[in-house]
Amino acid sequence: MNKQNSLFFILGLILSNELYSDWIYFPYEYNTLLREKVSLELEYKEYQENGEREKQALLLEIEKHRTDRKEFEGLLDLEKRSREIDKSVFSDRIRDEVMKNRLLESKGSDKERSLSRDHREKEEKYRFEIDELRKKLEDSEKGGLQKLSDWKREKEKESALYKERIGNLESELSRLKNLTDTQKKELDRLGDQTKELEEKLNLEISLGQIRLKRFHNKLIINIDDKISFDSGSADLKPNFLPSIEKIRSVLSNYPENLVVVEGHTDNVPIKTRFRNNWHLSSERALAVLEVLLQNKEMIPKNFQAAGLGEHQPLVSNSTAENRALNRRVDIVVIPRNLNKEKQ
Repeated sequence: MNKQNSLFFILGLILSNELYSDWIYFPYEYNTLLREKVSLELEYKEYQENGEREKQALLLEIEKHRTDRKEFEGLLDLEKRSREIDKSVFSDRIRDEVMKNRLLESKGSDKERSLSRDHREKEEKYRFEIDELRKKLEDSEKGGLQKLSDWKREKEKESALYKERIGNLESELSRLKNLTDTQKKELDRLGDQTKELEEKLNLEISLGQIRLKRFHNKLIINIDDKISFDSGSADLKPNFLPSIEKIRSVLSNYPENLVVVEGHTDNVPIKTRFRNNWHLSSERALAVLEVLLQNKEMIPKNFQAAGLGEHQPLVSNSTAENRALNRRVDIVVIPRNLNKEKQ
């Protein structure tokens, strides 16, 4: 069960991510995606078989509670019928005994009255114990039924999660099959750009200074502000220029791409020469854009700059670490020909 819980936790995180619908697998990853789908289907089948075994075990447990309760009720009924027979056969004697008990309680000695009270208290005690035992058996049966009901609800949720994930994989496989030749080529080229950038920026990526993200039809080069700008400044750090030159050299090999440079900040108000975070993020985007366009092989009309301020955070601004992640410049690379195909 621990393995299943871990799986559902991971799947829950993937499916709850608002960016999930934008993920894409490049064509050369099709076979990997297919194997993932088949593996997930086999795991789902095993999950269903395990679930059926758990269900049968619960049903057996419930049946045992019912059998124990019926057996107990049967013994009680048998005892009651036996008492009724005894009462019928010995009615006169019982009446005499009752009269004697009453007489003992009213006129007997202290010892006799004490014996009579003990007899009555024991009878009440046994009756109470019988009622308690009956209630316990009823509660056991109800508990088993409630456990089965809870189990069914949980399994329905887990099963729906499996089915949704498998459905998403099937949709993605279908979409990949239906890509036009031009789209396949563009996605392959985007994959090539990603590989080139990973090789050139290996050091920066390993240090966590730059991150590469592939989404639906675009590649995002995420640059941490710690290596690019001083706090509250829009002047590029000299030490960052070699890194941006690596990026520029790769982008220049694909001049037909649409490139959008986005500036982002955290939500802390600034007190500098900039009016606000919008202003700062815009100036930072422009600073990066100007350096990129120093390469004359770039086509300026394919480039854009956007200042987004604090309004598209990667994570909540609740901690200093999170705010550092939100202060960034994103270079978004979009294959122009792929966009035309989609339109």
